Amino acid sequence: MKIMFKIGDKVKFIKSNDYGTIRSIISERKIQVEDSSKFLSVVNYNDIIKFDLNTDNMQAYGNLESNKDSSKTNNKKNQERSNLNVIKIDLHIENIDEDYHFMTNYEIVQKQLSNCESNLIKGLNSNANKIIIVHGIGEGVLKKEIHHLLNSYKLRYYESLNGGSTEVML
Repeated sequence: MKIMFKIGDKVKFIKSNDYGTIRSIISERKIQVEDSSKFLSVVNYNDIIKFDLNTDNMQAYGNLESNKDSSKTNNKKNQERSNLNVIKIDLHIENIDEDYHFMTNYEIVQKQLSNCESNLIKGLNSNANKIIIVHGIGEGVLKKEIHHLLNSYKLRYYESLNGGSTEVML
């Protein structure tokens, strides 16, 4: 059974601890979502679940006696706050420019690099702890250029396990 999403629905990402709001439905398998960092991402239908605010609280489960240690709840709040200090830069060209079909590969990479550098500077000037740059797997041309850019700023970074993103520690 396929869940029908609509624009404005709150969703949670299955593969991460993040949440977002549906901004547009691109096709029967792709949806554009604005995540908690206010970045737009195109995701697969199967990568998100509907997030119902009515059932995401203690009252939805009735009157339960809670004797949990308050330090555990404070720790969870700190984890949520630290997740907010992460900036995500998605460099997939379809998220940057609608007219990318008319661009050469060189122009696309230059547009992606320019977008990355401007968002990187914003991230450096914010109170973020980490920046995640999603460059995709591809042939590695963009990733190589991104790493060259990060080296020019003398930033610490490491590549994700699948090679589709780079995490920058600030």
